Amino acid sequence: MRKRIYEIVQRAQPGDALSRAYDVFIVVVAFVSLIPLMFKEQDGVLTMLDVVTVYILFFDYVLRWMTHDLKTGQGGWKTFAKYPFTPLAIVDLLAILPSLGVLPQTFRFLRVLRVAKIFRYSKNLMIVGNVFKAERKTLLSVLVVAIAYIFVSGLIMFVNEPDTFEHFFEALYWATTALTTVGYGDVSPMTDLGRGISMASSLFGIAVIALPAGIITGGYLEEIRKSQADHAAYFHSAIPGRYKGKPLHAYINVGEYARAHPKVMYYLKIMALGVALDIVLYDLVSWLGLPLWLDTAGTALVAVVLEPAAALIVGFIDNLYLAIVFQNAGNLLYFALSAIVALVYGILFAKGRKITGRSIGFAVLFLVVASAVISTLLSYAFDGGVPTLAGTVNYWEILVEWGVPAPLACFFAIALDKLVDSIGVFAIVMGAARLFKPRTFASDDVQGLPSVELKGGAAVVHCIPEAPIETDEDMVLGIDVGGTSTKIGIFTVSGTLLSRHAFPTVAVRADGSFAKLDEGYDAVLSRIGVESSRIVSIGLAVPGMIAAEDSLRLCPNVDLDLRAYKSYLRVRFARASVHVMNDADAAVLGDMWKGSAAERGATTFALLTLGTGVGAGVVVNGKLISGNNGAVGEIGHLCVDPASDVACGCGRTGCLEQFASAGALVRMATEYASDGWGGYESAKDVFDAAGAGDKAARAAIERFADRLAFGLSQMACLLDPELFVLGGGLSVSAEAFIGVVRERYRGYALEVCRSTPIVASALGNDCGMYGAAYRAMKKLGPAG
Repeated sequence: MRKRIYEIVQRAQPGDALSRAYDVFIVVVAFVSLIPLMFKEQDGVLTMLDVVTVYILFFDYVLRWMTHDLKTGQGGWKTFAKYPFTPLAIVDLLAILPSLGVLPQTFRFLRVLRVAKIFRYSKNLMIVGNVFKAERKTLLSVLVVAIAYIFVSGLIMFVNEPDTFEHFFEALYWATTALTTVGYGDVSPMTDLGRGISMASSLFGIAVIALPAGIITGGYLEEIRKSQADHAAYFHSAIPGRYKGKPLHAYINVGEYARAHPKVMYYLKIMALGVALDIVLYDLVSWLGLPLWLDTAGTALVAVVLEPAAALIVGFIDNLYLAIVFQNAGNLLYFALSAIVALVYGILFAKGRKITGRSIGFAVLFLVVASAVISTLLSYAFDGGVPTLAGTVNYWEILVEWGVPAPLACFFAIALDKLVDSIGVFAIVMGAARLFKPRTFASDDVQGLPSVELKGGAAVVHCIPEAPIETDEDMVLGIDVGGTSTKIGIFTVSGTLLSRHAFPTVAVRADGSFAKLDEGYDAVLSRIGVESSRIVSIGLAVPGMIAAEDSLRLCPNVDLDLRAYKSYLRVRFARASVHVMNDADAAVLGDMWKGSAAERGATTFALLTLGTGVGAGVVVNGKLISGNNGAVGEIGHLCVDPASDVACGCGRTGCLEQFASAGALVRMATEYASDGWGGYESAKDVFDAAGAGDKAARAAIERFADRLAFGLSQMACLLDPELFVLGGGLSVSAEAFIGVVRERYRGYALEVCRSTPIVASALGNDCGMYGAAYRAMKKLGPAG
């Protein structure tokens, strides 16, 4: 859920209509929220408009906060603690605070900062922001020179003309207007020395003020060039990957969407129940005049049954309801109490966790003590330090009569109320949670996708239970045999992906032993209830050179007998024809069909598969080029370092595969580590270490990107493509190295080829699976 929220609140990716609509909505709300500022008298309509819009803007703030770790790629509480201190987060909060009643009315002008929302979504403003970011050091140097000159000239004038300037600030004011050549004339020097300094300041100001203009103009032109060279990467590189789900307008009705997204519908139902429970309990206890609240029970229940992120949204909606009832945006501050409840119940009492004395102790600490502190502060901010709930007022009056200081009396009265309330909420939630059975769902992107985790070099597949597929169409398989895992996509003959799966790649030899292979395919078919007789065509993508007679000439990374594999598939899927192709060729076909090349309309391009090995597929004028021996695109065996003594699987040295593959990345990071071993077990470890500041990992990634860029530059001399696409397992981490690849490529490539865009595939590591299925469908002919 958090991943999809993150995709929605960030700048919309191509094809994500929901995220695009959210972007437009937030910008419109930001501008509409300024309407109350245009009127001196605030009537009920304007007050309600301010309440609703400030809640929506704060909701956006909360969503960005709770997905900040996904944006930075770093986990842990420190990542969340840093978010409020990021520049845009500070601006967002300053724009919201004036509506909450915690700042004097003189600070109402801060609401105007809400227009800063457009900086997140406007491409033109993004370019301007990047200019200042790129040239910040130069601009800072000019600013330091200007400030130093203002201070020195102002000090000289203040000392030389004490009758002209009453205090030093007036001298600084004069120096600033003189340096910027504005010279209002309201303050001017009277002595000849002062006038001489004034002339020098004006002349110096012309030079100083001209410097930033030239720097900004040059930087702007450079950013424009970058954006034109690779538009998609420039404006969308901040978000790893892209939304690959089916667009909303493609669904016939709500029922079809609900069937395709059972997890979404389940979440919405439970969250709606939580909101209703919060509102009903609040109204009930208010009507009965009970000395407790109970309006966080729904929030806590959602945290236990679902997750804290969903509970935060429920608590927010409950606070919005109260703000509308009381017509006071200040109620938004009480959202902190709902947030505490959501986090405490989601972390300590989530379904399946054992309740212990320690967890109850932590719950009391936060639900009672921390909440009481916050409520006490809010009582002093809005009610003069007097509790508002009837029962709490009675406790407070008794404590004050006993001589307890008013602040402590307020705290203890509220704490007692919170203790009674927490006990009531806990009883309601733990009792209601028993009514909900654990639910499991398939992947958010495509049902049936198991996660593949690398442990000790072996792939461990975590399968997800899946319901049987209901369709009358025949099916095709797209099989991509990789060095670590085999990915299988089940498609209808019309091209709809029904399910995708993965299992560890196994050796296939000519001895006829297919026990492990049987296990993998049995799991694939039984999980979704598909009979093998439903499969009418199979595309099989394998690493290596595929000759015209479907013989495998070179396969350095997989123990694979191709004829044996084909025989097995023909026996297992009696109706299906089997069509073999090189994995890189399959990947380039998949990208041309559904990936980045398809989005850009490219007809001549190359796709590199970066994984256990390195390969490339080439398409020229919309046609796949394979060559006489199937060796076109074997870029992994292009020599990029003749001086290297690292042996490649092909028997030679200096090959690109020994610098730009997953194993090469681990090897180089290990070699660069100061102690000879950096503890890297996989490419993911290297990327994670680099993100944490590991110098050896960063050096390895830079070497990886440099040699990859060199290989692309050589390929460009022969092919001169419209586009280079990066696919394979390493492409999911492309944001860690693609910038260096582009920079180095421009240095290595011929001048006419330097502007060739280099992008990560929209299909990620699934390109080969899509391409194999595409070949299988095409082999069926027009009837298929």
